[in-house]
Amino acid sequence: MQQKGFAGIRFPSLSYTCRSRLLERSDSFDGTLPLLGKILVIIVGILLPVALAFAAAGHLPGTTWPVIALGATAFTLMAINLVMAARLPGIDAMFDGLDQVYWVHKWLGMLILTCAFLHQQIKIATDGLQVMAAISELAIQVAEISFYLMVFLVLISFFKRVPKMPKITWEIPYGIWRQSHRLLGVVFLGIAFHQFFVKAPFDNNALLAYYLNGAAAVGAAAFLWSQFGFLVRRRAYKVTAVTKHPAATIVDLEPAGRGVSVRPGSFAFVKFSAKGLGEPHPFTVSQVRPNGGIQFSIRGLGDYTRHLRDALSVGDTAKVEGGYGRFHHHRGGPKQVWVAAGIGVTPFIAWADHLKPGDAEQICMIYCIRNEAEGVALDRLRAAAERVPGFTLKLHCSDTDGRFDAAKLVSYLPFEIAQASFWFCGPAPMREGLVKDLKASGKVPRAIHFERFEFR
Repeated sequence: MQQKGFAGIRFPSLSYTCRSRLLERSDSFDGTLPLLGKILVIIVGILLPVALAFAAAGHLPGTTWPVIALGATAFTLMAINLVMAARLPGIDAMFDGLDQVYWVHKWLGMLILTCAFLHQQIKIATDGLQVMAAISELAIQVAEISFYLMVFLVLISFFKRVPKMPKITWEIPYGIWRQSHRLLGVVFLGIAFHQFFVKAPFDNNALLAYYLNGAAAVGAAAFLWSQFGFLVRRRAYKVTAVTKHPAATIVDLEPAGRGVSVRPGSFAFVKFSAKGLGEPHPFTVSQVRPNGGIQFSIRGLGDYTRHLRDALSVGDTAKVEGGYGRFHHHRGGPKQVWVAAGIGVTPFIAWADHLKPGDAEQICMIYCIRNEAEGVALDRLRAAAERVPGFTLKLHCSDTDGRFDAAKLVSYLPFEIAQASFWFCGPAPMREGLVKDLKASGKVPRAIHFERFEFR
């Protein structure tokens, strides 16, 4: 996948396997999420806080317990979101991929904002409560400041860009967004202070208090790990080759010591020592070598990736963190269709390298480009087609073959698409159009795999 961004979608500093603004890739069946991750979020983040809030304050008058439930839910979901953002081992497996983790993370942010807003606007009935101590008053003030900062930061993250004005659409630079988004951890700490010290209309020995204190501890630990965990997660590499292909910058890296654990189709976060390239960005690994070396094929779709093409040199160093992702064809069954558009070819290149003559799968790969000059690693793909009897490569060059659509997709296949799993990496609109037309024609694939990569 690469700069996580698709052939047609932009990712702030990814490459463009699925292009460069925030890569959109999503390994799931028709985009659905695995049940495990969703069930845990619902139980831990919503049902338990609501139930414990009712147990602690359900006997109180008016809107007291619903307001407490809204606050408890918002706080618990914030802790969960910090855990999801920390890229902890095993979390991506629960959601079937880091792309899915970030997708859920984004929409949970909007749910948190909604619950926090209602909690702040609906007042608790205070009749009979003692006058608040100074520390409790301070906790309320801290929560008010934290709330308004959270609103600002969440809206920045959700909208990404200023709405269109006459001849102007200003997008928030990725670097600014990334640094500002980190402040949400500070907001969480402020709200943790609020929930710990504010005078609540229930006993602090209630299970809800223990539950929220536990959420505070977990969320704070996850925030610290997200800020400093890179010290143990990142591995040192050296740039051994920089090839300026017409369609991409191909970067070869060799580990300086222990390398990262990646497999074909994985992606990694990479930062380089060259000036202007110190911001970590996710890129799909286009080659995994037996000696631990890895390769990225990066298309220049944004400021970062265009600068990389000119600034990166052999001998520069890199820090790599990964690999992430569960986009892997071994889950795809005996018949498979691979469709790559533009630089979305990167995961398929790595997969093709590792195909063996005795592999049982029957695979037809369709590579959509404007012309052969734009084809990345065509020699490796053609070598795989010669080496592996079950692997077929079809090039669709739009300059000569016209627009690629569902009818042409079906015409390229040596088997019925309804019998096959469909693997796609490219622009989301292209994927959506193909799937829509396939369904309309009654030629629905057995399964659909893609990656949805929205980091902001």
